[in-house]
Amino acid sequence: MAKKTDQSEKKRNDPVKFSKHWCIYRIPSKLRNVKDEAYTPQLISIGPFHHGNPKLADMESHKKKYYENFCQRTSRKKEELENFIREKEDDILRCYAGSIELDIDFVKVILIDACFILELFLRNCQTEKHENYYILRSPLLRKAVEQDLILFENQLPYPLLQGLYDFANPRKNVEEKEEADDLQHCLPCFQPSFPFSDATPSDDHRVEIEKTEPAYDHPFLKLTCEFFKEYTKLQPIENEIDVKHFTDLVRYFLWPVEKMTWVGNGDSIPTKSICDVRKLKEAGVKFRPNEGSERFVIKRGEDHKCNFKMACFRNMNLKLTKFWARYEVECVIRNVMALEQFLYPKEAYVCSYFLMLDQLVDTVEDVNALIESEVIVNLLGSSNAVAKLINSLCEQIMDGRSCYADICKQLNEHYEISFCNRNISILKRVYFKDLWTGSSTIVGLFVLFFSITGTIKSLM
Repeated sequence: MAKKTDQSEKKRNDPVKFSKHWCIYRIPSKLRNVKDEAYTPQLISIGPFHHGNPKLADMESHKKKYYENFCQRTSRKKEELENFIREKEDDILRCYAGSIELDIDFVKVILIDACFILELFLRNCQTEKHENYYILRSPLLRKAVEQDLILFENQLPYPLLQGLYDFANPRKNVEEKEEADDLQHCLPCFQPSFPFSDATPSDDHRVEIEKTEPAYDHPFLKLTCEFFKEYTKLQPIENEIDVKHFTDLVRYFLWPVEKMTWVGNGDSIPTKSICDVRKLKEAGVKFRPNEGSERFVIKRGEDHKCNFKMACFRNMNLKLTKFWARYEVECVIRNVMALEQFLYPKEAYVCSYFLMLDQLVDTVEDVNALIESEVIVNLLGSSNAVAKLINSLCEQIMDGRSCYADICKQLNEHYEISFCNRNISILKRVYFKDLWTGSSTIVGLFVLFFSITGTIKSLM
């Protein structure tokens, strides 16, 4: 057991005070009680919060093996890698909210976890097949590890990983270096927000990179996006962004590119409740998928033109990002929403999207309407399961600000004035819901017509 320094011990046992550097939090019990397994690692622990969990002990030997393999990729000695982490220990501790109590060396825990991630990402990007890799050869294990690496509590600071990668400068292969594509233009895309990296993305640093060929040509950003490509879709990053960790990275690829207008001060619910999908469709609202974008956004499309200039006959288009309802997506969405509650309460884009979707979906009929409109892709099998998923995602999520207040207002106003559309929809649903009902209605109308004309003729 490694001995901890008195200074580090004191820092970890100090009274908890809020810090602006906090970016990794424990999930509050009220939120965790909604679905505990969505926030708890099922296979592997990363960082201090879940270290030592006996249920995750089986993967500790694999993490140490990956650590040893990573050390073989770099010319740095183990002592140098450990000293790199030790010098950043205070900065690392400041990233974790609350107190941290460990029975082993904190630096060693962070070092092994960080090297495991780097080695895993390097193996994932190697061109050869993965038959010899315990995690990557099994789709089940790879998916389980990928999901655990996205959990909000199960994180290492991204700038630490970037800094360690730059410091170690690992080779692509242990035995030989294969030719790699020139991807140096991606390197300055991420600007670390903490002083973990000894290299800064200045002009001098970029010139030095161009002059000296690194031992491994893939930048860490490319490795990360390749591993999480299901969520990043390998989308290009044009501007420098500040990312805290992997949960934050996934959120970056989910929030809308367009600038949104926010309403509310965070203390009260800023939006009025809106009608469900069925009622809005009766009022002439057409739901459409927002094609060409994976980022969660809801916006008003171009309204249908109507020959009648009356407001009661107007239609309205609403475009929503297509939601792929599948089992593993719940874990990712819940952790991104928890992240927004702590780090981005004034710009909670993902929370706002699902809070509005929760208002739109009340019943299975609403889900079926959105599936028919191709807004929802149901991979759960049951429409009832999709409805339960959408309605449970926002439980215990605070709605203090919204970027869809204006759309909600427009929907409510449209519903109030579209009484003609609503009445026509009711007639269609009651008297023309299928072929037989429609035929019976038409026959009944003819019978009524001939009865009335016959009565009039007899009176004349």
